[in-house]
Amino acid sequence: MSAKNVRMQRGERPLPCIALLENPVQQYAWGDTPGILPFVEAEAKPGHPIAEVWMGSHRLAPSKLRLDDGSSPLDELIRQAPEHWLGTGIASGFHGLPFLFKVLAAGTPLSLQLHPTQREAKEGFEKEERAGIPLSAPERTFKDANHKPELAVALTPFCAMAGFRSAPEIADLLGPELCSDFSLDGRGPQELRNFVRRVFSIRGDAYRNLEATLAARAAALLRSNSQREREAGAMVLELQSLYPQDPGQFGPLMLNILNLEPGEGLFVPAGVMHAYVRGSILEVMACSDNVIRAGLTIKHVDVNLLCDILNPDAQPALIRPNREHLAWGSRSVYAAPAVEFCLERLDVDTSGAVTPYAPAGPEILLCTAGSFRIRAGSEGEELALPARSSCFVAGSCQEVRIEGAGTLWRVTPGNQA
Repeated sequence: MSAKNVRMQRGERPLPCIALLENPVQQYAWGDTPGILPFVEAEAKPGHPIAEVWMGSHRLAPSKLRLDDGSSPLDELIRQAPEHWLGTGIASGFHGLPFLFKVLAAGTPLSLQLHPTQREAKEGFEKEERAGIPLSAPERTFKDANHKPELAVALTPFCAMAGFRSAPEIADLLGPELCSDFSLDGRGPQELRNFVRRVFSIRGDAYRNLEATLAARAAALLRSNSQREREAGAMVLELQSLYPQDPGQFGPLMLNILNLEPGEGLFVPAGVMHAYVRGSILEVMACSDNVIRAGLTIKHVDVNLLCDILNPDAQPALIRPNREHLAWGSRSVYAAPAVEFCLERLDVDTSGAVTPYAPAGPEILLCTAGSFRIRAGSEGEELALPARSSCFVAGSCQEVRIEGAGTLWRVTPGNQA
């Protein structure tokens, strides 16, 4: 029997359709608290700066719903009444909330990393479970059995490295000496995979001489007439100062450097090596925390696993939203190729009212500017959603009404067709 029916039999109020979220904070050395606070409520504890605020039900850090009888973890509520919170279709098609929504701010570069496919995630998770590796162990790679396609949308000017440059461009940036050091003379995917394995397998004292050669090459690139070469050389030297003796310093010579303006999006599929360098973003992904790291980190690195999962031909996709002008303002839809999520931005004019709609599944709403009033359900539920606050909309809700003015981000399940 569902928790909703249990409550109604006891004469209690039925489960709500909407509730404010209390979201967990992740603090890491690369974070940037001033890059987080303009967009979402967060409170830093002593230690590292705030790097991410999670909105969702991932078991490592679930949000809480603010209910009449106190705050409850979203993952527990979904387990108790999945059809209410997720809606019938999503409850039957997924094991829980299919997406995870984040605000992320990078003050320094994140680790060079990639994400597994669904099959690779399932196999890797089951293997580590059988080996008895605790989820919190530093050497644990797979935190869950899900893949992690992800969409990043810039809130501020944002820089990332993602996807390999062409083989001739990599060779050109490396220069003759480094190409010779790594015997880089082939151009196929397997040769690129072997090159990555050779670069990221050199650690500690063995890396010192190579690091000096790389520094000299970066300095030469800084003197180039090419803006592309100067940008790559400058980033190499920045990474050398931040991550000494780390082969991730080669990233800018191997990967595309992408600069996004606010509102532009970047979709990263499985197998794409990438690193977010600086800036604030909204990030929405399948509900997973699976990361295979190559460098620019003190965390666990598994070069062999990374090279097995690496897809040298895969590339990220720049996503520019489809914008529709409406009587109340505009709706911008980020059409990412993922069934787990869809992201929309609603820009509502002064005292506007969004056309009422029936949710197709659970939603998370985040207000980053202005303020809104959200009404939902047959019980006349209503809540205020000021700037930097977020709320959860149950998938079983029959209708949602949004009134106010400002910017509202809406995450829903993707197209299930």
